[in-house]
Amino acid sequence: MNLPKDFFTSPRFIVIGGHKCGTSSLHHYLKQHPDIVMPKIKGEDLLNKVNLDIEAYEKSYELKTSEKIFGEVSSVYFQSEKACQTIKEYFPHSKLLMVLRNPVDRAFSDFNALSNRQQIKGKFKDIAYRPQPSNKIVKLGFYYNTVKLYIENFERDQFKSLIFDDFVKNKEKFYKEFFQFVEVDDSFLPDTSVIVRKGGQVKHKKLQNLLFSNPIIKNTASTMLKPFTNTSQRYNLRKKVDNMFIEKKTLSKEMRENLMKVYREDILKTQDLLDIDLSHWLKVS
Repeated sequence: MNLPKDFFTSPRFIVIGGHKCGTSSLHHYLKQHPDIVMPKIKGEDLLNKVNLDIEAYEKSYELKTSEKIFGEVSSVYFQSEKACQTIKEYFPHSKLLMVLRNPVDRAFSDFNALSNRQQIKGKFKDIAYRPQPSNKIVKLGFYYNTVKLYIENFERDQFKSLIFDDFVKNKEKFYKEFFQFVEVDDSFLPDTSVIVRKGGQVKHKKLQNLLFSNPIIKNTASTMLKPFTNTSQRYNLRKKVDNMFIEKKTLSKEMRENLMKVYREDILKTQDLLDIDLSHWLKVS
């Protein structure tokens, strides 16, 4: 792979989060844009390492012939002082974007993801009715200090905030704003039919494990599909089947109201700092 000699000075954007705000799907969608070159895989988060391995970071990208800008998406850089300082040291002129989600919905999605992986016990109501700001699930929904950290370390015109609601419900608006900010063809609209990590709770867990953990079934399916599909198509199909086992859950009004009390002040401070309107988050219905 022949990276340009000006890899570290080429135009670049970095989506710094937040966590459970659609970053896995966003990485997948941005790879489709002909003007953007992205890392081969999401999740290495190399700018958050204690010591940046420059060679490994360069090799993490896959070049196109028409790339105009390098990009990266990471939820780990969110609330990471280390990542902020590394970006400032190596890529001080990068454009930085943040996707913000209603912190109550973000917390519920985070809990469901951890529960699906059996990394947390209990019920979400235990968090909603007795929220502790020190709890990691709750803590990741406080945005003000993160926004302040990045704004203090970069020029204001390098920073743009986007709203998760638009990412889900108003895709044309979301990508128009995104692509205009990073200065690529803003008429392009990616295929967003595949959700990489769909939020919700897993249903029929035993059947899912049978389909995806049984080597005989996996090998048979792979053998049958390979002659008719490419790697990308098989990936998309796998994700669509995965999502069939995810059931969307909703929060009760009481849990939402109780948890929103914890976030209210931070939301107001965040919207003032960014000069945007987040009042719709405060309306519990």
